[in-house]
Amino acid sequence: MSKGLGALVFVAGVAALGYWGAKSHAVTMEQKIADAAGAVIAQAVHPMEVAVSGRDITLTGTADTEAELGALVTGLDGIGGRRVVNAEGVMVLPLIEPYETALAKAADGSIAATGYAPTAALRDALAADLPAMADLPLGHGAPDGWATALGAGTAALAPLEEGSAALTGPTFTLAGVAATPFEDRDARAALDRLDGFDTVVAIEVLDPGIVDFNLGYDAGEGFRLDGIVPGSLGSDGIAAALGGVSLEGDVGTTYADLDGIERVLGGLGTRLGLLETFDLAASSDGISLSAAAMAGLDAGTVSAALAESVGEETALSVTAGDAPADGAERVNAATGRAQFAQGGIWMNAPDFEPSKAACTRAARETVEAAPIRFVTGSAELDPVSLATVNDVAGIIHLCTRDAGMRVVIGGHTDAEGDDATNYALSLARARAVRDALAARGIAAGRMTAMGYGETEPVADNDTEEGRAQNRRTTFEWPG
Repeated sequence: MSKGLGALVFVAGVAALGYWGAKSHAVTMEQKIADAAGAVIAQAVHPMEVAVSGRDITLTGTADTEAELGALVTGLDGIGGRRVVNAEGVMVLPLIEPYETALAKAADGSIAATGYAPTAALRDALAADLPAMADLPLGHGAPDGWATALGAGTAALAPLEEGSAALTGPTFTLAGVAATPFEDRDARAALDRLDGFDTVVAIEVLDPGIVDFNLGYDAGEGFRLDGIVPGSLGSDGIAAALGGVSLEGDVGTTYADLDGIERVLGGLGTRLGLLETFDLAASSDGISLSAAAMAGLDAGTVSAALAESVGEETALSVTAGDAPADGAERVNAATGRAQFAQGGIWMNAPDFEPSKAACTRAARETVEAAPIRFVTGSAELDPVSLATVNDVAGIIHLCTRDAGMRVVIGGHTDAEGDDATNYALSLARARAVRDALAARGIAAGRMTAMGYGETEPVADNDTEEGRAQNRRTTFEWPG
């Protein structure tokens, strides 16, 4: 190789080496600038991006505030070797005052969100369980604990029928409707984790769990039920407990129960035939019953019968009922039986055509269902039996007046004691029944009292059960 050519090759090699060195140095400088810029933006509140071209830096993304953007630009300006910092592509979030984010739960369970979120990361984290959050725009100025407050609001809305949870600056407001106090309690408990917020809670409880109702009865008008009753019973259950009666009134229900109410209603239902009116007041504080006995019945006896049926826990008051005017008519709301007034009492109007057989059968069935009883060892009518005397009076009234028949009232005893005493007692008891019927408007001339003593037993006198059957009153119509 000639010296000239060799020199040329040497010069070219040195030039190429110099170009390579310069190029390599530029690439290394660009990477160093990029690494340094990445460290600066790593402290940003929101995701940011930097692009380095040569020694020029371009910043894009979202800055929380103008102050944060200024700090970022200052940090980038301080990078050694940089030439230009371009931050024109950065969006600065608006300052929201007061800062508000609200959740609204509709009756169908759907939840809508309005207002602002402080960062995309916090917003997206909440949106995983609450998709409505995903569309919230970003805004600066959220109070510390924003995400915790919104999470608590979501939890508080869960047990409510509908409602809203709103964060306005440092104030958190929960409003809505709860089905019962249990849901109200759960909603409030969800806010226990809130710290540093002024909390305002306004929850309407649809069913506060309070039983409070009045059940009224008038034998001539019927039943009326008003108030809040246990949902486990409802108005239908109360009607059934009373014996399948018809109820009118304005009734609501509650999830709460009332101890003892079913026994009271059931017991009351068995004693309706003794009552002219009653008013039952039942609430979570207790049960009280005030009643008027059917006219012609002893108030004390009716009170004792009611107390046995409804229980000692019920506050009970019974007074004597007013006597109706003779000739008045009605349908008894409890029994559905037509009734007429005679001798100051209500009598059931028999629903059969009077005949000797029909009258005898009706009277026998009545006293078998509820025997006429007397005070032990005497001819004094037991007040408990006055209701039976009233029922028999209606039958005898039909058969003696309308059919023109006569009735023989027979008194019977068991075999205990001597014959003469039993005969005298049976006659005295037959006369007591006759006199009670006469007091109820039955013509005395149509009734004959007879004493049979122990001569006509219908059962074995060797047992108490048999003796009880033999102690009886009979009604027969001679041909």
